[in-house]
Amino acid sequence: MASSSSADPDDHDKKSPGFFMKSTIASLQLKFPSVKNISTAQLWSWLQRPKERSVFLVDARPEEEYNISHLENSHRVDYEDADMRAIVKKMEESFKDQNNPTVVCYCSLGYRSSVVAKNLQQFYETSGKTPVPEIYNLSGSIFQWANEERPMVDNNGKRTHFAHPYTPFWGKLLDEKHRKK
Repeated sequence: MASSSSADPDDHDKKSPGFFMKSTIASLQLKFPSVKNISTAQLWSWLQRPKERSVFLVDARPEEEYNISHLENSHRVDYEDADMRAIVKKMEESFKDQNNPTVVCYCSLGYRSSVVAKNLQQFYETSGKTPVPEIYNLSGSIFQWANEERPMVDNNGKRTHFAHPYTPFWGKLLDEKHRKK
């Protein structure tokens, strides 16, 4: 994270997700019961203290969506065809000599990132690799992050408030002022 955004003084005033966002999040948690979820506020807190916790961000959206906006320092993967060995190798390089290795996956709302988180869990279970990092899905994903006006960057590394709406239907969960047309 850039040092200019080292604090979020009005974090307690962030917009609470609406009924349909909460319903979507709840349905994803039911569909992926083995995947732990983390709130945007908790992720923000962790990102502000990198010496306490090493966070590896995984963006599970296609390049078209990622280029509009993503969380700074995230690593994009194709959720349908993610090479778990390659992802784990990048993670291990990132976590070398770091405290509390943690992976946070996100997409637009949480389905694709939950798939990646579940696949990472299964990879560690079957491979026997250790240490196993904590693996989370970002609850509400980038839509919730954008709706709370947390920092994002575009494919040029410039700050943006826009997010790709994914589809016209699902994009309705993204505040209109943040929908990239």
